[in-house]
Amino acid sequence: MSDQPIHHVNELRKRLIWILLVFVISLLSGFLMAEPALQQIKAAPISQRIDWNVFAIGDAFHVYLKISFVIALAITTPFAMYQVWKFVSPGLSRMEQRVTLIYIPFVFFLFIAGILFSYFLIFPVVFQFMISFSERIGASEVYGINQYFSFMFRLILPIGVVFELPLIIMFSTHLGLITPSKLKTSRKYAYIFLLILAAMITPPDIVSHVLVTTPLILLYEVSIVCSNIVFVKKRG
Repeated sequence: MSDQPIHHVNELRKRLIWILLVFVISLLSGFLMAEPALQQIKAAPISQRIDWNVFAIGDAFHVYLKISFVIALAITTPFAMYQVWKFVSPGLSRMEQRVTLIYIPFVFFLFIAGILFSYFLIFPVVFQFMISFSERIGASEVYGINQYFSFMFRLILPIGVVFELPLIIMFSTHLGLITPSKLKTSRKYAYIFLLILAAMITPPDIVSHVLVTTPLILLYEVSIVCSNIVFVKKRG
């Protein structure tokens, strides 16, 4: 009996090492894919209207790292969830193992969907709203490439992560870690957290804040519905 906790700790450490290894490999691979991704971003209509500048020697390198990080995160997240599944699967029934395993491939697609949603719908509106103030006062717009991508990723990356919330909630409900009632009773705290998150990733204006907070709250409500569906099916 005394060896059991040590076995769990060793198993958890092994899986964390694998996750870290895959992240590092994905980060290196993402660095190779950063340039074509950068060219696609530069070709977007919102990017073509501005001239990018480099204000420091390492700015271009930092942009490559930012793009590499997003690619690595997209690749590593489903693998990390698989490692979580492998860690808890011995305590699940055969049916629960099969059902929860199905969720994992969709983690990647939901993350990409969140990135695309925020990049094509939210980011252009927020960016246009912010630069409109420069136009009102007749200021010349000169942007550094590192500042541009920092602003963009600070906005779209958290939304990409939150887009996975319904799937993670369903996965956790199947594992018995979360119930719909817990989500409902925690709603006001979740709303406060989402409001703070939106305030952290958006410029300090009410338009951008509402534009980001609204889909986040909707995702939480969708998560409650999804959790309830899984909970009812599991009990039935």
